[in-house]
Amino acid sequence: MEIYPPVEQRFSPFDFYSLMRKNNPIVFDEENERWGVYRYDDIEKILRDHSSFSSKFGPLDLPLGIPPEYEENIHRPSLINSDPPYHRKLRSIVDTLFVPIEISKLAPRIENIVNELIDKIIEQNSNTATSTMDLISDFAYPLPAIVIAELLGVPFEDRDTYHQWADVIVGLEENSNIDYIKKVSKTFDEMDVYFSKLIEERKKSSSSTKDNDDDDDTLISRIIRAKVDEDSSLSEREILTFSHLLLNAGHITTVNLIGNSIFSLLENPQELKKLQENKNSLIKPTIEETLRYRSPVQLVIRIANDDVTLSEKKEEGVGGREIEKQEIKIKKGQKIILFLGSANHDESIFTDPERFDINRKNLRHMAFGTGIHFCLGAPLARLEGQIALRTILERFDNLQFDFDYSDRQDLYTKVTPLKSSLFLGLSHLPIRFQTKNRQ
Repeated sequence: MEIYPPVEQRFSPFDFYSLMRKNNPIVFDEENERWGVYRYDDIEKILRDHSSFSSKFGPLDLPLGIPPEYEENIHRPSLINSDPPYHRKLRSIVDTLFVPIEISKLAPRIENIVNELIDKIIEQNSNTATSTMDLISDFAYPLPAIVIAELLGVPFEDRDTYHQWADVIVGLEENSNIDYIKKVSKTFDEMDVYFSKLIEERKKSSSSTKDNDDDDDTLISRIIRAKVDEDSSLSEREILTFSHLLLNAGHITTVNLIGNSIFSLLENPQELKKLQENKNSLIKPTIEETLRYRSPVQLVIRIANDDVTLSEKKEEGVGGREIEKQEIKIKKGQKIILFLGSANHDESIFTDPERFDINRKNLRHMAFGTGIHFCLGAPLARLEGQIALRTILERFDNLQFDFDYSDRQDLYTKVTPLKSSLFLGLSHLPIRFQTKNRQ
């Protein structure tokens, strides 16, 4: 049985997920030897049980039978694909840097970047009758790319290069052919070369200014200086892998969060009107509802450490009453795909889950996962999303899609989703707007 949403539902997989939660909440894909799990409670249970379910094989669902050298290169141990105690050591290096109180200090700089990008968009439209932009390429991509580049200490001038890397990684799918797998592996090699040069420069700079080496507060320099034990630092390969992860994870999710929030508001104009009338109280709930409704990351992967038995439940009878149907036996070593996007639409957790509702009170979504692998960058993504959305509403009026459509289904045919089952987002989002006079 196919466990992934059809390609044509890539940006709106809600009907597929609903059917799977009802009819096949835990199901085995025999052809590809992997499980799909769709309900909130089952997914939460697995994510919180890191002793039974391993993260060692990473977030990318590689096809069966690929050459081991490519799999090893792509699935090298990192913060997101490692288990305790190694995971605990890696997390301890950067955990304190991403707590909300530290991230909140970035707000003034993020606000400056947002306004600079909007100034540029307005300038580009200074001689046009109708003001338009591609929200993704003109705004949603450069904002988090600039922020993470500054945090890491990588030149933003190289943004086209790491945009290309991100595009290759985002395009990797469960059915990608061997040529694409090679392309992804080559991309990892290119990132190694790029970051090796930066790391060498940081080390030389640090050794020449030893008395003040703590003044270099970039993430790469902190990782170089970090101690995982009393007497040991990270190896060069570990530093490289950390750098890859922070660069890519540091902006891909936020691009999708910003794009998905604006799309969802334009798709639901009554919610946009509510938000415009109550910006101060509804900006944060709108970002949280976007994270639930159109989760930027749609799935995570685990591997069974031992034979495990789960109880599958299906709806039956009047009112969808649940009964325990059967026990599901997962064998040691089998891959399990946990569909966070489906969990966040689970009817047993969320009232009217298929409605985008910025007044929703229950915001127990799992867009950032849960358990020991809860997303390290969640506070930063939230902050960037909130500042971006608030500033767009403060500086633009009459936001609309820059294309015509007849109904919701037609709308989905007019946009270009990412070629990814891991990420839910858009490659482009043309919108038109009017510029407000700044106060």
